Amino acid sequence: MIQNIIEREDLFPKVLVSVRAPVNNFGKSSLKDAISVIEWHMPASTRPMKYAISVRSDDNIKHMISTAGNFVINFMSHEHKSIVLSCENQDSLFTDLFEFLGVTKSDADMVESPRIREAKEFLECEVDQELDSGDHIIFIGKVVGPRV
Repeated sequence: MIQNIIEREDLFPKVLVSVRAPVNNFGKSSLKDAISVIEWHMPASTRPMKYAISVRSDDNIKHMISTAGNFVINFMSHEHKSIVLSCENQDSLFTDLFEFLGVTKSDADMVESPRIREAKEFLECEVDQELDSGDHIIFIGKVVGPRV
């Protein structure tokens, strides 16, 4: 499954990671859906199936993934390159990036975090490991969906 995804030439090299987690904004706690562009990502294991993403330590998405314990990796096609690049330098804490990017939020099958309907492929992951690598955190996600 993962090998088939990473070998596809029609997929843009950067991915969009989506997550749903409680956040505290100015003393008010609420459940928030967020999206972030991830440049550094790779397969981590085939048995069991695992996928790794590298997230800046100071990024809000890092805290959300740590809290949620799950995330979705959305692989977009080259035709959606402008959507992916529009997400860079945006902060989901203050902006609804699903609306800003014009993408459709869909329920994932196996995790609480949403996925992006326009994604050509997606992996639903439960956080298996969280590794401090300096100015980035590497999340290794056990792939639980869509059909593992």
